[in-house]
Amino acid sequence: MRMNWLFSMRLAFVLLMLLSLWFAIGVAMSEYELYRQVLRALNDLPMSQWLQSLTAAPVVGFWLVGLFGLMFLLGLNTALCSWRDLLPTWRNKRWRSPRIMMLPIHILTLLVFIFHGVDLVFVHGHDSAVLHQGERFNSGRYQIKLVNVDYRDDVSLITEDETGFSPAGRITRRSVEQFDPRKNTAYFIVQDGEQKISGDAEFMRPFRWKDLYITVTDFRVPHQEEALGVQVKVLAVHNPLVNYFFACYGLLLVSLLLQGLVFWRRSIKKGGRR
Repeated sequence: MRMNWLFSMRLAFVLLMLLSLWFAIGVAMSEYELYRQVLRALNDLPMSQWLQSLTAAPVVGFWLVGLFGLMFLLGLNTALCSWRDLLPTWRNKRWRSPRIMMLPIHILTLLVFIFHGVDLVFVHGHDSAVLHQGERFNSGRYQIKLVNVDYRDDVSLITEDETGFSPAGRITRRSVEQFDPRKNTAYFIVQDGEQKISGDAEFMRPFRWKDLYITVTDFRVPHQEEALGVQVKVLAVHNPLVNYFFACYGLLLVSLLLQGLVFWRRSIKKGGRR
């Protein structure tokens, strides 16, 4: 039995559509408190410690099995397509072929998959903390201290009541009028042995030093802690693969742009554009 369907473009399209749908289901699941807490726990733990969290929500476990299955099939499809259809284009030096940039795109995509898998299983080096001004925590070999919080939006909108809710709600649902990420920063001092450095981190805009990335994921004022000022949730990622991630994503973007240019020039030569 021939296995041509495994490396077909049709299968890749179907898998991409299914993955989009599967991720949408995951987003919908995160709206429920139980599933959201389990997903957060999984995000903070290495894969070897997932089982205990998944027993509390087997639906999340089923969703993850489906996600890994779809990603495996997409990776296999990409690898087989690269080997069978695209590698001969480079071996034969067919530089004018409209498919010439498809092989780098496929290889870089596979590298992204591999790096994510290695990170998930073997590295997974990140820590989270909630800090007031002057507090500190350790992440790997780094000592991180929150020196100052410069919050310029309306603090009353992020002040929580006794139930944990605030007028502005979750940070991902706040409007720019309620929360402008460009105006609110946290200032940190980071120490690694005898070395020390300081800098600002913003919401989803990290402060970077060596293989450490510090990102603020939320600003809030807990109930009855108004006198302590604005509290920040901090995510510290120390991952030796992170620079390879950025390199792969950058090269992937360049390859996609070059492939688009190849098709655009080919279309002009055929008279498709004027």
